[in-house]
Amino acid sequence: MTPFQKAEFALMLILAFSIPFYWYVAQILEIALVTCAILKIIIQQKFQFNKAQLRWKWAYIIFMLTWLATLCGMIYTQNAAEGWMAVIKKLGFLFFPLIFLLSDMSYLTKDRIRAVFCSLTAGILVFFLTNVIWAAIDVIFNGYGTSRFFDKELMKLYYVHHSYMSMYATLAFAFCYIEFFNQKELKVRISYVIAEVMLFVFIILCNSRAGIVVLVLETIILLAWTFFAKKEKKAGVVTCAIILAAAGGTIKLLPESISRITETLNIITSKSTNDRRLVQFIGYKQVLKENWLFGVGSGDKYDEIVKSYKSHRDNLVSSIVPVQGVDKQTFEHNRDILLQEILTFTKQPDVSNWHVPNGFTENFIMTDAERRCCTPESVGRMYVDYIYTTDAIANTLNTHNQYFETIISLGVIGLILLLGYFIVPIFIMIKNRNFSIIYLIFILIISFNAFFEAIFERQCGIIFFNFFNMLLFSWLLTNIEPAAKVIKK
Repeated sequence: MTPFQKAEFALMLILAFSIPFYWYVAQILEIALVTCAILKIIIQQKFQFNKAQLRWKWAYIIFMLTWLATLCGMIYTQNAAEGWMAVIKKLGFLFFPLIFLLSDMSYLTKDRIRAVFCSLTAGILVFFLTNVIWAAIDVIFNGYGTSRFFDKELMKLYYVHHSYMSMYATLAFAFCYIEFFNQKELKVRISYVIAEVMLFVFIILCNSRAGIVVLVLETIILLAWTFFAKKEKKAGVVTCAIILAAAGGTIKLLPESISRITETLNIITSKSTNDRRLVQFIGYKQVLKENWLFGVGSGDKYDEIVKSYKSHRDNLVSSIVPVQGVDKQTFEHNRDILLQEILTFTKQPDVSNWHVPNGFTENFIMTDAERRCCTPESVGRMYVDYIYTTDAIANTLNTHNQYFETIISLGVIGLILLLGYFIVPIFIMIKNRNFSIIYLIFILIISFNAFFEAIFERQCGIIFFNFFNMLLFSWLLTNIEPAAKVIKK
């Protein structure tokens, strides 16, 4: 490799390693990578570009359109300050496609791309070991219970949201699984098995419901790939046994590992409790209905979402019915006191940080409603929604759904551009009859998690997605294109 290629590749390795730790460091490395690519294009390439990459320029342009749509959303936004913040925040959607289109990536062989994935895996494992050792010390010497292993405050170096950590770890898990079958040396294969087991345990410890579901789905896909594509039946059976053993051991030693799954099932089956995300959806669905074509603009989404939450809360308050014979002024005064008591009670230290109401809470509120001249039935139908909606307003919560977030900001047009990230690679695979199992799993990870997190609203999601999407796209092209040539544009 040339000096510029070495520098560019080194930055990729460091960027992949740093992503699990701190998005700010990754962002600095992103800027360094852009700077290196610009210097490489000017000094080394002398504005000559890779022919194989230019052949697929239409795909790179589609990838860049998400950022361009965000910029166009500034035309009809009212909150310009918030809008420009969104434009700047999402520069990764412009930078990474430009880097991988214009900077000559012919040196990125399959082995070097594997090295980048190994760097990501190493970063995740270092992060995992640091925190699990910390937790073990607290459990053994400081009197903590095993729930310490799931405590978000455990990540003292820097807290990374568990949904994002599970995305990183599920991708690394899939990579290690696939590489186990691509390697022949026994020691290397054993190291990948050890990494798989550690990543499996880490994903469960992340306690992300979406992460655990993705882990199950990708494991099924990988096992099917092992049996039918690789035709490694014995290895598939052994791998399946190891995974089941790791799952059983984790659940037996740390029963809290499935607590969020069981809590979710209880919420779904309970008649007295609603799901937080569903309540939020009811709160902002009016914004979706009224702005589905072009959205509200790049800077107005949070203002409009909060406005919709407040409108929904007002409707909830108006649904409370007074007991018979109470005058309007007395009822409204008592109702306001009741609503304040509901919020105060559910924020007490012995209640979950998520304010999830339980049977004791319900009994208290029903008794208090009767004392405050409000019919308990009408209060029982709205108080859960009221708690969650008030919390959403206080914390200016986003939709926790990237598809809805995009529709609210940029409308259906923005959503179509977003889906292009998933459709274009699959289209190229089908057209060339050349499927990349790791790329398909990456698309699964992102597209599934996007239902539960606005992953493109945070740098820890933007940088991770754009960098590895472009890296995997390059990997896909290396399986299609012959040796790359550099030509003058």
